[in-house]
Amino acid sequence: MLTSSSVCSLLVLVALGSGSLCGQSEPPSSDQQKIEDLEQKVDALAAKLRDEDAGSAGKRGTSVSFGTGGVAIRSNDGNLQLKIGLDLQVDGRFYPDGANAPATDGILIRRARPTVSGTVFKYIDFYVRPDFGLGQVVLYESYIDFKYFPQFVVRAGKFKPPVGLERLQSDDDTNFIERGFPTLLVPSRDIGYQISGDVVKRLVNYAVGVFNGVADNSLSDAGTSSHKDYAGRLVLTPFQSANQAETKNPLSGLGVGVAATSGAMDGLPLPAYKTLGQVTFFNFNSGVASAGHRTRLAPQAYYYVGPFGLLAEFTRAEEGFQRGSVRQPIAFRAWQVQAAYVLTGEKKGFTSPVPKRNFDPLNHGGWGALELSIRVGDFEAERGVFNYGFADIAKTPRRAHEWLGAVSWYLNANVRISFNAGNTNFAGGAAGGDRPPEKTLLSRFQLNF
Repeated sequence: MLTSSSVCSLLVLVALGSGSLCGQSEPPSSDQQKIEDLEQKVDALAAKLRDEDAGSAGKRGTSVSFGTGGVAIRSNDGNLQLKIGLDLQVDGRFYPDGANAPATDGILIRRARPTVSGTVFKYIDFYVRPDFGLGQVVLYESYIDFKYFPQFVVRAGKFKPPVGLERLQSDDDTNFIERGFPTLLVPSRDIGYQISGDVVKRLVNYAVGVFNGVADNSLSDAGTSSHKDYAGRLVLTPFQSANQAETKNPLSGLGVGVAATSGAMDGLPLPAYKTLGQVTFFNFNSGVASAGHRTRLAPQAYYYVGPFGLLAEFTRAEEGFQRGSVRQPIAFRAWQVQAAYVLTGEKKGFTSPVPKRNFDPLNHGGWGALELSIRVGDFEAERGVFNYGFADIAKTPRRAHEWLGAVSWYLNANVRISFNAGNTNFAGGAAGGDRPPEKTLLSRFQLNF
């Protein structure tokens, strides 16, 4: 490869030689002037070559940054990117009913999830997220996205199927420490393929996929049978503008949607339905197994305007069960409505609010952001679950109804402290009557980036 110095020497020799070969005879002063002019041109060319070499080196290089989104390593040409993040949640669970408490008070690591994600040659994204919380090691998510066409993004791996509205929220962004009753009836994570995108930019979004199939509110690393679960979701945001910067309509934060699944559930583990305090309240009788077909229907809606947010969803799951020679589908229904308001005025959305002023009262007078939330929800099992002997009404409630309030303090974009207080009432679940109400106090210290 020619360097700038070799180019310079070559051009000088060519210039001098050409004068001799052509038999030109000029005064020495003229030759000297030509040489000086040529050297100036060579110097300019060499400088240009150095700039191009520096530019190429810059494109081949990388940059490292650390911000609210975690550690990011990027190639300067924009083709490659690696991100490292962390989600850490330390929870307290307390049951103020003393000797009648349904569980033991405790402090636990609810989630400890390092995250590795990135981009390979612009159009291929990857995401890997294990969890070390609750004394277990679980691979929660691991998938690849092919996003060459934004209307047709292909995803393969282990991830959240497109069903429950609150389930699709990140664990860091939910209004409450634990999710509501409708989430009990939808899958947590599953392995499969999905395509998604905007049919109309920012107005109509879809997602459809095929999955191995898992029990309600659970995840798995392998399929239990050759049957598959099919899922789809359609969301409309009719008042948004195609250009986000031009969105001024007060209804632009309104979204409505519906999701559904269908598939066989032979061989799946039985679901476990839990209260706000993570106490199992619905127990199946011994000898019951999942069998037959399962369908889910989940209409859902949300609305965000300024510091106010509203989320509502209903889920109906009809699932097949078998005990002995009795085989019958049973329907479960759950709904919830939750509202939130950011007292400090930050904008509320599907993700957590970002404080206008981070917590630093001694130096900058900032106290972060403060949010209040309320939720009411209901869970109900079809009476056939008791009539066919799948559960015992004297031990398992037919219905659970909850209400709770929450306060969340966002010290900055990465740190959040939350407190929840709730009450769950039951219909059935005790000999000759109802299971006693369950009172729960929850706390969370959360760090995520």
